[in-house]
Amino acid sequence: MLIVYERENSFILIAQHDHARICGDLVAAWKNELFSSEDRREELNLAAYEHDSSWTQLDLLPLWNDAAQAPYSFRDFPGNIRFTFYSKALDCLQETSEYAALLGSILYTTLAERFRNEYTIPFVEGEFARQSAILERLQLEVKLLQQHAKALLLCDELSLFVCMEQPGTPRASYEWFAEGFSYWFDRSGQTSMVADWKDEWTIELHPFPFIQSVESVLSYKEVNKSAAAELGIAEAYRKAELREQGIRFVPQFD
Repeated sequence: MLIVYERENSFILIAQHDHARICGDLVAAWKNELFSSEDRREELNLAAYEHDSSWTQLDLLPLWNDAAQAPYSFRDFPGNIRFTFYSKALDCLQETSEYAALLGSILYTTLAERFRNEYTIPFVEGEFARQSAILERLQLEVKLLQQHAKALLLCDELSLFVCMEQPGTPRASYEWFAEGFSYWFDRSGQTSMVADWKDEWTIELHPFPFIQSVESVLSYKEVNKSAAAELGIAEAYRKAELREQGIRFVPQFD
């Protein structure tokens, strides 16, 4: 379920696990004082880095969307496959950490609202059952769980902001994030965060919930449309060079 955007003569494709790495780098840099407790921080980090790990093998083989004349992206990926792999990822994560799986499940059920189809309700119902069972077993502090879940969602969305459009794209051009991001951590009562590209490598944030500037890496492949037409998208993607671009998150007015 690659993240895909289109250039004039090519497609940019980003693997889900590479997107999750940016999310993990952000979560790992979160300010301690923004949480009521430091309990379970390692499991929060695990959820951020590993929640999309089930896509690693499938992302080696892009699928072509005939209707769009483009590779399938996470925005239009078939729902039956999407939700099967969401569940698979959480099953694997739960073997290592029930708390990380719980956070991943909350993230996925929140994101599922953006992808409503006939498979959404059965998936959400199944995940609500998973969440209830884990909550009963772990007897968790609800406030801390809510803080962790909201931080994970925010960092996941910031990573999508990096991946969904060409770096440097004005925020107003984003389908999902033109108005910014929901923000629940400011004691002053601020409820939104804005993110803007300062240049093609740097994103300015306000407010800034991290210990210091956060550096990460955006890994991607660029597939020429001519190569996709000649070889097929899977072979053209396999032959394309894996590229890396440094990304930096900084406070606004830094």
